[in-house]
Amino acid sequence: MNETIDAARAAAILMETISSTFADMAFIDVEPAREGRALGEIDAPVRAAIDVLRPVSCRLEIRCPASLKARIEATLFQGQGEGRSEEDSLLEILNVAAGVFLTSYFGAGADIKLELPQYLFSSEGSEGEVFASAEGDAEGEPLRAALTSIRYRY
Repeated sequence: MNETIDAARAAAILMETISSTFADMAFIDVEPAREGRALGEIDAPVRAAIDVLRPVSCRLEIRCPASLKARIEATLFQGQGEGRSEEDSLLEILNVAAGVFLTSYFGAGADIKLELPQYLFSSEGSEGEVFASAEGDAEGEPLRAALTSIRYRY
């Protein structure tokens, strides 16, 4: 994958994608983490990932604290009552972000194929190499998006 992805370009597009997707869908402003303020490890992170099958094989993962996920759920499903799964809120944002990222990186005519987004638990899926990442400040909450290689086990 590193032959087809330019890490610097991908990181810039990833940050722009995360910022615009969170603003459009959850009304949360995400800015790049300020210089000198390392986000480090997020305590008890919520991890959501989507595997990209085309035009390249990779994984897009978002890590954030549970408090940010709860805020997203409250925003997306406010007043909608029953029949909606609030658990899917971060997954919906991730799905849209993956499409926006791939279209921005490869162009509007790109043949895109994605797996279903899913939550990752414990160290599941962490063996891939990180090719590009973006650390952001989501109105005081840390947020990390990463583009990684994936290894399928058959």
